[in-house]
Amino acid sequence: MSAASHALAAAAIVVPHTDADGLSSGAIALRARGEDAKAALLIGRGRTPFDADAPLPPGPPAILDWGVRDLERPVLMIDHHAPDPVGEGHVVVSGYGEEPQVSTSVLMRRVVPEAPAWLAALGAFGDLGTEGLALPECEGAPRTAVRKLAPLVNAPRRLPDGPVREALAILCESESPRAALADPRAALLEEARREWPSGLDAAMRTAPELLGEVALIRFASPYQVHPLVATAWQRRLHPRIVLAANAGYLPGRVNFSVRGGDGDLRTWLADALPGDGGSEFARGHDRATGGSLSAERFADLVTALRAAAA
Repeated sequence: MSAASHALAAAAIVVPHTDADGLSSGAIALRARGEDAKAALLIGRGRTPFDADAPLPPGPPAILDWGVRDLERPVLMIDHHAPDPVGEGHVVVSGYGEEPQVSTSVLMRRVVPEAPAWLAALGAFGDLGTEGLALPECEGAPRTAVRKLAPLVNAPRRLPDGPVREALAILCESESPRAALADPRAALLEEARREWPSGLDAAMRTAPELLGEVALIRFASPYQVHPLVATAWQRRLHPRIVLAANAGYLPGRVNFSVRGGDGDLRTWLADALPGDGGSEFARGHDRATGGSLSAERFADLVTALRAAAA
């Protein structure tokens, strides 16, 4: 962890993912560096810090909860998803394969041991649920307040232009999860939390198309609800693989999430679409993956699934 601690201090910028785990990790990093939320680079939907045209400043970035991938510059990456091979000059802290599972925020507290336990717990609960709160890095965190705060911090990213930076600012400036909940800016997060469920309700009313072992659910929503739709239908349609596809998230693209079935879903998805699915395809976790494809390429995926089911 010493190398990661030095790399964090030397990083040109902190680049956190925008869910509760990523923002908690970002808050730990920024607080350790004596920076506020304005200093972070928040990447918008449809983009990643690994894109060739990513708006990274010169110097080594600290990329948190975005995955582990090769980058043509020195970089610190802290993450718990399945990693790619990386080259020299990369400082990597990966929790992939640990049992019990860990979140990126938990890994961040290992790098910054003086960080508040509640920030580690917030990210752990956001990604792992109640099991995450049992991790030793989360010991002592007020569980009830963390449970209330996590959905508020998660809500802004589900909107096309939600108050993500405000959520990060609250985490950087609050001394406890209770203080974060009492922050006047938490009202903005509550508004975001009230807005996106209408999109989830509409998407959940879409009937699945059954393609052999696969249940395909297609809808168009500006909200990031496809992971939630896939997870909800997974429970209903077990043991089928559920593919929830959202054609309204980004113009000209289909963003989708895959849950259910058995085995490594990343391998299944890569096998289902021969050829290069792009950089945002079949990544994430063994049991939770997805991607973003052009409308044409997604049509190729559907054709392949129908052919396999025939």
